[in-house]
Amino acid sequence: MIHESYYWKQPLLESVIKFKECEALEEINEEVYVKIEQAVFIGFYSIRKLLETETKITSSLKNQKYDLDWFSHVGDNVTLRNNYKIDELYNLSKPQLEKRDLWFIASRVIHSFIFNPYINQSGGFDGIIFTSDIDKNKKLYMLSLDQLIKIFEAVGNDCVVKVEYKKCSETGKEFTIAT
Repeated sequence: MIHESYYWKQPLLESVIKFKECEALEEINEEVYVKIEQAVFIGFYSIRKLLETETKITSSLKNQKYDLDWFSHVGDNVTLRNNYKIDELYNLSKPQLEKRDLWFIASRVIHSFIFNPYINQSGGFDGIIFTSDIDKNKKLYMLSLDQLIKIFEAVGNDCVVKVEYKKCSETGKEFTIAT
C-alpha cells in the first residue's frame, strides 16, 4: 500500500523535464539511453502501483484513454534471437491508432518483451516502442513523447480531494470513487 503518493508522483514530473531535454539532443549516448529506460520503467511501475490504490489517483484519471500507435506483426515469430529486427517483424510503414487506459499501457511497458526508446531523425528522444510477451506476435506499440509526457504529467499532478465509498444497490458490491 502506498502511504504518501507525493513521493511516487513527484519523480514523474522530474522525468518530464529530463524527457524534454533529451528530445532536443542531436545524439543520445548509452548513458542517456539507459537513463531514459530507467525513467520510463520506474515511472510506469509507479503509475501502476498508484492505479492499484483506491484513493491515490482520481477515478477519472484511471478511466482516461490515451492515443497509442501500433504496427502489425508481419514477420517470423518474435523470439529473443530476433527481437531486435523490428523493421523485419513489424510493418512500420502503416501505423494504426487505438485508445488505451493507463493500466493497459503501464502493464505492457512493465512486462515488455521488446522495449526501446524511439530516437528521431535529428537524434533526439521521440517516444518509446514496446510490446509484451502476450502481444509480440500481434502488435508493436509506440507511445509518442507527447503522449508519454501527457501521461506522466497527468499522474504527477493528479490530486484526490474527495473519496466516496458506495454500494451498488443491485449487486451489493462496494466501490470507491475518488475525485
